[in-house]
Amino acid sequence: MHWVPSADDSNVTKPCLEGHATNRPTGPELARQDLRTGLYHLWDPRYGPRLGFCPRWNSPCRALMPDPWYRVPDTYLGPPAGAATVPPDQRCNTYGWPLYVERPIGPLPRQWPARGKIPRWYVWWRLYELQDGRCACCATSPATIDHDHRTGEVRGLLCISHNAQEYLYLNGQRACTHARPHCFEEYWNSSPARELHWTQVGQAYHHSADPRARSHSPAQP
Repeated sequence: MHWVPSADDSNVTKPCLEGHATNRPTGPELARQDLRTGLYHLWDPRYGPRLGFCPRWNSPCRALMPDPWYRVPDTYLGPPAGAATVPPDQRCNTYGWPLYVERPIGPLPRQWPARGKIPRWYVWWRLYELQDGRCACCATSPATIDHDHRTGEVRGLLCISHNAQEYLYLNGQRACTHARPHCFEEYWNSSPARELHWTQVGQAYHHSADPRARSHSPAQP
């Protein structure tokens, strides 16, 4: 397939630009606490803190920084922590923080034991454990619970970027030009949540065997 750009290519299928690069990290999954202000900042081992668009960093945080302000010594920062586990009131205002879902303390059961709705916090944190706190397609913090909109099957946690890209590939707006497996093919065929047999109905989650999940699931195309 050859793609020729045009003045209006919004409806033209575009070729795969990444190849097998869907496993590349696209953002930080960690945060470190500023020991002077108590706030956490997104932190990438390759680049240091993500400081852009942070009004708090530019006020109390920046005032305490050495010159140049963006070179932050490790002595000012606490140990790395999972970015998705930092409560919102402890975060700086940097754009790009992953979703935070509060959870009870203690180990999670392997499967939600009761019929009926499965709590969203359990869905999130069970998948978070299965995926080692990362997007199912890269090393970035997850941001959304992904599901198949045709069947309702819950598939896994994805970062913002791969959640958007997956939709483009699934709907034919992007096409892979390299040998199989194509982008997202392995994710669709062996998603992290497949063994859990969950279905999303509206904003609620059910066991796939639950009659309410079967009766309300979207029809197969």
